[in-house]
Amino acid sequence: MRQSVIGILATVLLSGNLTGQTIEPSSAVRKNLVQLEFETLYSVEESRVQRNTTWNIPNVLIRYGLSDNLEMQLHTPFTKERCFENKELTSTIFSFNEVELGFSVNLWKQKNLIPEMAVMVRAISSTASFGFDQIGSMVSLNFSNSINEKFTIGYNIGATTNIDKYTTGFYVLNLDYAPTPQIHFFLENAVNLNFDTMQSNCLGVGFGIALDNNMAVDFSAAKSLLHDMFYTGAILTWAINTKKQ
Repeated sequence: MRQSVIGILATVLLSGNLTGQTIEPSSAVRKNLVQLEFETLYSVEESRVQRNTTWNIPNVLIRYGLSDNLEMQLHTPFTKERCFENKELTSTIFSFNEVELGFSVNLWKQKNLIPEMAVMVRAISSTASFGFDQIGSMVSLNFSNSINEKFTIGYNIGATTNIDKYTTGFYVLNLDYAPTPQIHFFLENAVNLNFDTMQSNCLGVGFGIALDNNMAVDFSAAKSLLHDMFYTGAILTWAINTKKQ
């Protein structure tokens, strides 16, 4: 889910209707609510003589509540990649290769030990060609358990097939601690894998702050446990009610 950047920011729930995350939530945004999530992520990968930096500038995720249990989603990822060899810049690439369109539906709420659950499905299309031969997909089962008023465990399990028809699986495990309704902290592990190998395994930490009832910001840092790679990022979340009471 957002491939290697998944799981670097955590879920925050503010005033009952505002969420900002890269772990996908088990609940939908409320009916008639438009939620805009602006994510920027900076990553650095080192090898013996090469250094690659990637900057998402920014990714934009739009969620719209068709009902209290069903939301439409549009995701537009932008990326700037810079490659260095022996500390000299060798290439700079700006890309907007894909667009994702889909939905998330909440199936049920938490009942004692049974977690809240949602199913998220997205189609992935190339921006160069919108033909059906270049369509990928993402399917995710999204769960969460509220332990008490301050601790929540969230987890995603799913698979992504890119436009080249290459499929990988993933899971994300997130522990969130909110000492007050205005601030939260999190610890998160995110893994991508295929049938043969584990492709990525990242451990991240971060925190989020509610700026007001309709806006929040999250900051994060993560380290790959398999490669010499480091991430840092932020998400600004803005919720707009399209139907005034």
